[in-house]
Amino acid sequence: MKDVRQIVAKPRKVALYASMDMSEYYAVLEVMYVNYDEHLSPLPPGQLREYPKSSYVRISEPVEIQFTAIDNDEIVAKAVESLNESERKAIEELNATIAAFREKKSQLLALTHQVEGQS
Repeated sequence: MKDVRQIVAKPRKVALYASMDMSEYYAVLEVMYVNYDEHLSPLPPGQLREYPKSSYVRISEPVEIQFTAIDNDEIVAKAVESLNESERKAIEELNATIAAFREKKSQLLALTHQVEGQS
């Protein structure tokens, strides 16, 4: 497992961004910088430009913050909780897809008055 404490403790610049796709949706995201221009040409040494976020626009000045990591056991518990939720959603989606297939099959069989399994 990666050293989460070291990753979390790294100082980073964040800012408030507004979604351009959804109204009333705002997110605090890390401000990223790159050493090339919008045409992928290198910038002069020491120069950086802010890397734009797709579908977001920065609406605040960046601030530097440093987070404190939570306990490793809590991280694992939260990861398991997240996987359980993903599994629940996948099962729900699969059940809905199967139900739709069964409904379509039932409608087709009803057109010919056939019972499933008959030829």
